[in-house]
Amino acid sequence: MDQRAAPAGETPATVSLQMTWKGGGGRRRLAAAAPAFAGRFFRHARARGTFSGTEDGFAFVSDPLKRVRSTFAELGTERNGRFLAAAIQCARCGGR
Repeated sequence: MDQRAAPAGETPATVSLQMTWKGGGGRRRLAAAAPAFAGRFFRHARARGTFSGTEDGFAFVSDPLKRVRSTFAELGTERNGRFLAAAIQCARCGGR
């Protein structure tokens, strides 16, 4: 059982992330009327990053030298929800 002296959420902690995203292979357009959505995304994308965290008496950090291949990454631009009515064409990506 995980028990702490301080109530949950009252111990100060810091988490840091550094991410690098790369895309290539041209872009593909995606659009849907329900829910309203339009976007242009790279056909091939990858992400790489490092992270660390500290809390009273505990710390962790990723290994910045270890090469890890992302299993999924998506990179592009999108418009959705109230910012894209179903009947309005996206001027940036040409989607509907």
